[in-house]
Amino acid sequence: MIDLTKKALPNTITVAGKAYSIYTDYRLWLRFMIDVEDKKTGFDVSYLFKNDMPPQISINTLMKFASPRNELPRKVEHSDEILLDFRLDSDLIYSAFMGQYGIDLLEVNEMHWHKFLALLSGITNGTKLADVMGYRSYNKNHKGDPYEKMKKAWKIEKTIIDNQEEAEEFESLFI
Repeated sequence: MIDLTKKALPNTITVAGKAYSIYTDYRLWLRFMIDVEDKKTGFDVSYLFKNDMPPQISINTLMKFASPRNELPRKVEHSDEILLDFRLDSDLIYSAFMGQYGIDLLEVNEMHWHKFLALLSGITNGTKLADVMGYRSYNKNHKGDPYEKMKKAWKIEKTIIDNQEEAEEFESLFI
């Protein structure tokens, strides 16, 4: 969430009380988010740090920057549906930014990750991205319902770490 009372967006991550300078360009953080979504093993996160990298870094610390907490909208009901996949939906994201904001994500020199997320959350109806996310979030279940068919067509399958050992191994990659 962008704090408009501050003049600048965050550009550090704090680990054990020490601030580490990071790169904030959306391309690097998209790469990180895709690696996390793909549950890659042993991937390097040093490309996120400008100078020194903390000797130990957890996925949770990086995710606090990558997915800043927004108080709204509140979740009324819990859903396990994945509405957006940065890799699979990259064409739709590009098209939405170009169409709605006139921003060519391939040509823009640099954009802070938090600015990118704010603009992404503001994508309005009328873009294919909004349509697809709507299909994925649709929750009526009437037989033959065209929206239910579109939801199934656009659904992102979730990769599940099904045992504690695999989950701990994944988390250890960031320490």
